[in-house]
Amino acid sequence: MRPQFRTTDKGFTLIEVLLAIFIGSIVLTVLYASFFQINRAKDRIEEELELYHEARIIMSKITKDLATAFPRGLVNSQSTGITAPFFYGVEEGENSKLSFTSLSRTPTQDARESDQTEISYFLAPIEDSDLFALVRRDNPTFEPDTGGTQYAISERISGFSLTYLPEIPENGEAQGYSSEWNSSETLTLPAAVNVNIVLKSPRGEDIQFSTLVMIPIVN
Repeated sequence: MRPQFRTTDKGFTLIEVLLAIFIGSIVLTVLYASFFQINRAKDRIEEELELYHEARIIMSKITKDLATAFPRGLVNSQSTGITAPFFYGVEEGENSKLSFTSLSRTPTQDARESDQTEISYFLAPIEDSDLFALVRRDNPTFEPDTGGTQYAISERISGFSLTYLPEIPENGEAQGYSSEWNSSETLTLPAAVNVNIVLKSPRGEDIQFSTLVMIPIVN
């Protein structure tokens, strides 16, 4: 007897195999693209969170310093012979610079220093960049240009501006904000300081942050 062979149509044709490969490649491409989009979105969120965290640190530091602003030489007396301003805010181009005396310091043991310190905030240009570093200077010796220490608290600043609110009179409303303040002329501290900083985001966007700092000794 001759062997008999049966044929079946349960296999895959070449067209079906190619179609399955084509559909699979589309699915893998979509998954691949979605994966990298999710990763990019995650990186952007983390970068923005870092930017906002940096802004909070800057504002917190400036707020703490301004909250302890105090006229130089008046810690234990009601008068002083010092003529230099104890609060001096000026504009330098489109940005601001501020120096003031404050009680915001930790005395060094056995150090012959004042109970107060002179704190300054100013911008320093960053080489080969259109950004600035926001520098904080702490000078308990009150020696111009030589004493104290300074460091940058941010290196992605594109704008830093301060405006000052005069003391509110008892029988009237406060005057408008001023872009400069010289305690040698006003003989007092401002009632509040409006702080505006502009940070450059990793995507190249300018993001502005603002806060109003009240000075307790005035209020």
